[in-house]
Amino acid sequence: MSRILRVLVAAVALATLLAPTATADDSARRSHHARVVPADHVAGSSGGRIVGDWFFESLSLPASQSPFAGAANLCLDVGRHDRVLSPVGGVQGPDGLIEMSCTVHVGRPVVLVMANADCSSAEEPPFYGGTAQEQRRCVVSVLNDLADVRSIDVSVDGGPATDIHRPRFFEVSSQRHVVLPEDAVFGAKPGPATYVAAAWMAQVKGLKRGTHTVEAVTTLNDGTVYRFVVHLTVVTGKPSRQG
Repeated sequence: MSRILRVLVAAVALATLLAPTATADDSARRSHHARVVPADHVAGSSGGRIVGDWFFESLSLPASQSPFAGAANLCLDVGRHDRVLSPVGGVQGPDGLIEMSCTVHVGRPVVLVMANADCSSAEEPPFYGGTAQEQRRCVVSVLNDLADVRSIDVSVDGGPATDIHRPRFFEVSSQRHVVLPEDAVFGAKPGPATYVAAAWMAQVKGLKRGTHTVEAVTTLNDGTVYRFVVHLTVVTGKPSRQG
């Protein structure tokens, strides 16, 4: 995966007030009150905590299993006490579309992590940073200068899109520790490392239980478009860590 594509690997987590399965025919009615809002505080976790956990889970996997290397689509458990579900898309179709499905229990928070990056002590420039300050400065620069993103439009069940490529949707983690495996993603050096991660993130609120389709379209300044589609099935019953 190229260094620019790495910041466009998408993941969705929708903070849901979800709930009895409805048919696709009434998706517009079910999503009438859906809102795309900043993910700055979800289930007791800051946006920075969530994106930090999101990277920890994915960086801990070897490239052969990591969505960052396009090897898998994963529905991750992140945030305080693993309360937040975060689908991470890695497997692209022949047309470049990433499409995946997750099942989530009623009321469990789910958050959208879009264009993202990390800078660490185990990677080569321009993704290298030795100290927490250097890593933070690095990751903000990568996302604002190298990613070259024009817009990130998020829509639910075909409704109006919200462009989350705005400062109030931008979150940066604190410095985190991770042990990188052999065959680490991004060609990183295996072993103990530190990193700071950042992303444009969103929370979708006001969904009803049933099935929903969330589409995120990232457009670069040169007109290149990346599409990420997540099909969510919201079920009743006792929540589990697997969502």
